[in-house]
Amino acid sequence: MKHYKTSMPFPLSKAVEANGFLFLSGQVSLTEQGEPVYGTIKQQVAVIFEQISTTLAECGSSMDKIVKTTVWLSDMAHFQEFNTAYQHYFDHAFPARTTTVSALAFGLDVEIEVQALV
Repeated sequence: MKHYKTSMPFPLSKAVEANGFLFLSGQVSLTEQGEPVYGTIKQQVAVIFEQISTTLAECGSSMDKIVKTTVWLSDMAHFQEFNTAYQHYFDHAFPARTTTVSALAFGLDVEIEVQALV
């Protein structure tokens, strides 16, 4: 098992590699210094997928190797707008996905966690 350290000021690994899979910690819309980036759902999703794509590349994977996403929204009223933004990040068949509602860190509206093949 391999742990990838985060530069964020939080007690977590940015990713863990195990048995050919890569498990990324949940991502919210933050700067590299851990400051929240507020905006529309589309803007938050863009920041999150930029972080996910970068982390996957650093760990030897890529967006087309994502097999499962878990999504938390601050309110299901964002579901349609989220789906519209989300679909643009996958050129291949969509990964399996779970979407639920929760209060999120820093009062942000979207958190995404992914599992991918290495």
